[in-house]
Amino acid sequence: MDIEAYISSGIIESYVLGLASEEEISILNCIRKNNTAVEQAIVEAEKALEGLADIQAMEMPLVLKQDIWNRLEAENLVTKEDKTADGQVEQALTDGKIIQSPVQTTDAEKEPKRIVQRQFYGWAIAASVLLALSIGTNVFFYQQVKEGKKLLTETNAILDTQKASLTVLQDKWSLVKNPAVKTIPLKGVENKPDLHALVFWDQSSKAVYLSLEQMPAAPKGKQYQLWAMVDGQPVNAGVFPLKTKEQMASKMLDIPKAQAFAITLEDEGGKPVPTLTELCVMGGI
Repeated sequence: MDIEAYISSGIIESYVLGLASEEEISILNCIRKNNTAVEQAIVEAEKALEGLADIQAMEMPLVLKQDIWNRLEAENLVTKEDKTADGQVEQALTDGKIIQSPVQTTDAEKEPKRIVQRQFYGWAIAASVLLALSIGTNVFFYQQVKEGKKLLTETNAILDTQKASLTVLQDKWSLVKNPAVKTIPLKGVENKPDLHALVFWDQSSKAVYLSLEQMPAAPKGKQYQLWAMVDGQPVNAGVFPLKTKEQMASKMLDIPKAQAFAITLEDEGGKPVPTLTELCVMGGI
């Protein structure tokens, strides 16, 4: 048998607390007779639990003290003379422990009281251990719930972002698969080659939708403006809403006819004519 594993299994603590089964007690008593390590572990466990009981001990309320006396008297374990008559025992509940005062009684008379004392002391130790375990368990589960709520919040945020992205893709896909809608890519001009946008132009209703795709957010005080090139002249097709995400297909002004589309960066609210030096992307039809 691996004695170290046996000692660390918790059986000794169960034995000291009076929670071990008869079979476990029988095996333990057999082993302790022939193994000093097990015997020493039992002694140390008893001392540790006694120390814990001393630390956790609380003064017994007088009402509870009287109730205990009444029950002991009812079970004929003590008599009224034990706590009142001169020269007899008065069992005081001090600092949560029963202290036996010197008495002149026989061993046979003392034994029932010793049994009650041991039982009460064992209960005090068990209650202290259970209290410590309860506090530790509550702290553990509190941390688990806290971490769980944090993870749930983060997961919900990710799901919301993914749902929003999915909605954008679905809106664009509904435009792309519509045979009446023409998709017009707008590419970055010479000094802004990385920019890219899409115009969706419904040939039946003449409705125009704009998605900025790969374009930076407009600086404060500025706004992107869409232009339709009609017979060589720029026609205002509306400004891209400030609160709309760049990748969303935003409804712009209807355009009956056009040969090309372009986007400039204008002052917030847009302008009647485009600022050519702020031209960002353009594309022909």
